[in-house]
Amino acid sequence: MQAMLNLADWGLTETALDAMTNYAVVRFTLAYPGYQAVLAHPPGERTRRIAALLRAKYQALKAALPPGEYEKLGSHYRPAGIRRRLPVRQLPALLKLAAVEEVWLEEIEGLAPRPPVAAPSCWSIKARFAVQIEQQTTGLQTVEERILLVTAPDEETARQLLLPTFADYAEPYLNSAGCLVRWQFEQFLDAYEVEAGALASQLPPEGLEVFSETKSRRLTPARAWLPALPASQDLRDK
Repeated sequence: MQAMLNLADWGLTETALDAMTNYAVVRFTLAYPGYQAVLAHPPGERTRRIAALLRAKYQALKAALPPGEYEKLGSHYRPAGIRRRLPVRQLPALLKLAAVEEVWLEEIEGLAPRPPVAAPSCWSIKARFAVQIEQQTTGLQTVEERILLVTAPDEETARQLLLPTFADYAEPYLNSAGCLVRWQFEQFLDAYEVEAGALASQLPPEGLEVFSETKSRRLTPARAWLPALPASQDLRDK
């Protein structure tokens, strides 16, 4: 498998490298062997085997690079890679080395990297809602805990973006007994910034519900809903 290369950071493509005369400071990161390579050995031996495999990959990488000064990354016992200066046009061949997982262009003579584009943040917001039934003041009350994903620069903005949707969510309706019911937002319970990648830019502005759970609790007077209803009027023919 070909190693990863951060060409997009420089506005380059792999096909353009062959014609370039620039030199670059490049960091080569060794491909981690993975646990599958050492499962045949007892647990106490596995980390030593991983280190030995990394040393072998390091020697393979060093032998594949053209002669020149370099900086060893990691330790002698457990190397992590090599940093060195070399012509950019040599990179396509080096990407195919089995010992390498990532090739990172740190500097390119005569070029500046593109300004980084901040990825949109994605927030997982947990909120509680009370299922309130008109004039119900005793017994058990259903509550719902929802988790929603929303794109926002920070946690507070994420919460504010959700509040209008919570108002819509609480729009009353009539149940089979003719009583008004609403799912009333009570409070935010938790928040966590998640690594959503490309999903963050595809979320709807109002957020996306990804989990919901209902529970029961004792209904107290403070949790009851006593809506002010208009006085009933008799209908008379005029």
